[in-house]
Amino acid sequence: MTNRLRGAVVVGIDGSDLAAEAARWAAAYAARHRRVLRLVRAYQLPRSTPPEANARMHEHARRQLWTAAHLARTVAPELAVEHAVVEDDPFEVLARESADAQTLVLGARGVGGFAALLVGSVSDTMARRAECPVVVVRGPAESAAALTGTDHTRPVVAGVDGSPASEAALAFAFAEADAWGAPLVAVHASADLQDPEAAVPGGPAALDAEESQVLACRLAGWSEKYPGVPVRQDLVQGAPARALVERSVDARLVVVGSTGRARVAQALLGSTARAVLHHAHSPVAVVRGL
Repeated sequence: MTNRLRGAVVVGIDGSDLAAEAARWAAAYAARHRRVLRLVRAYQLPRSTPPEANARMHEHARRQLWTAAHLARTVAPELAVEHAVVEDDPFEVLARESADAQTLVLGARGVGGFAALLVGSVSDTMARRAECPVVVVRGPAESAAALTGTDHTRPVVAGVDGSPASEAALAFAFAEADAWGAPLVAVHASADLQDPEAAVPGGPAALDAEESQVLACRLAGWSEKYPGVPVRQDLVQGAPARALVERSVDARLVVVGSTGRARVAQALLGSTARAVLHHAHSPVAVVRGL
């Protein structure tokens, strides 16, 4: 019960298929971490909307929450589920919910999205604005058996660059890998590794050894906290976003920090996080700095 008091897993529901899949994914996540699942349906109608039309919309939203709660319980039957219909700007509602949430889970696109848009405006905006980690579910979730079963081979993939957001992403990734009993793959690309022409004393082999040692030191503390999580270092050349997207094909989750070392003051979501959010094949968690 103590863990539950620290924040619910909140899911934004809008009636779309991906929101329903987000509810299923979030149910499995909440069950693993012993959290309450909170389903939220926010909508905003013009002020001139007749009361009877508003009442119909409210009832429609309530039915959408009921459907999402039913789907969640097919994954985790004993899960504690809360739900709320809120008449207000969905962006503002979810931002407020994130202040007290443990995690916010969203579908990649909503009912108002276009097929060509890889990530909808709500998911993209909340990845920048939310005060808690945001998980974006990009496609149909796995079966209930796979979400809650014993497959311990698919890794949690984390981007590591040494920034505060990267450290927070590692914390989230290790906790998730531990909860799944899954391995963790730490993907790291330094500025030098991204530039194959960079002059490094001792050549590429020396650079790889140095970067590997730095990465090992960064991971050591987390490995001590989670000794049961197998960890593999993955040093890459080129853009880290491309490497993370490639590794997302077989991943159960990709975790990235909201901003990296090259943060521009006005950029609330870093280029790597944005690219992974838009192109990954697995669910993506975007985590703010500690």
